[in-house]
Amino acid sequence: MSWFKFNGIHSDDMKIIVESLPPVVKPPKRYNLIEVDGRYSTNTEILGYKAYEKPIPVGFREANLTQIYDWLDGSGQLILSNEPDKYYLAQVLDRIDYKKAISFRKAEISFLVQPCKYAIEYETTATTLFNRGNVNCYPLMTIYGTGTVGVKVNGVLACTLTITDNITLDCEEQEAYKGTIATSQNRQMVGDFPVFVPGVNVLTFTGTVTEVKTTVRSRWL
Repeated sequence: MSWFKFNGIHSDDMKIIVESLPPVVKPPKRYNLIEVDGRYSTNTEILGYKAYEKPIPVGFREANLTQIYDWLDGSGQLILSNEPDKYYLAQVLDRIDYKKAISFRKAEISFLVQPCKYAIEYETTATTLFNRGNVNCYPLMTIYGTGTVGVKVNGVLACTLTITDNITLDCEEQEAYKGTIATSQNRQMVGDFPVFVPGVNVLTFTGTVTEVKTTVRSRWL
């Protein structure tokens, strides 16, 4: 049976019947078409990838309408049963028309998803790490140590940190902090945030490091 989970809440918990799920697709590209007078061809300028819609037709009892409305009012992680080991960053922006059918209502929920999907992963203390995706990913790591520490990925120096106890690097958000993001440590960092290529990535350090905790954040287009 098809299901989806949004912001940690399962569609079964909301007593939603999922009629079907959207196909697994590669996200659409952003591009400019460049036409030059006198030429019999059109050039394309690739700009990247863009967000796209994943529509899910559902049915549910009318009594759950308000609860479902409140649940879908926001953004978060969307997990689909045809890709249960991955999640999309999603939100519901379009209106939802709730059509009545006897004691049930039917609707099509259209999730706007970001181009990349992410692996459901857990924190690890390993220093040999695997990006399972097909594009570069930006890990979340907390490095414990003291003094000046160099962070290398596959032997190449990414950044140098001045650490008092620990620093967390959120490489996707481009933020360095201690404990919470409100306690910024960006001034204690020189260089670039580490990036993991698809496949094996080996972390090494210079200076005094006692432990590192990393969530790889493998991702796919």
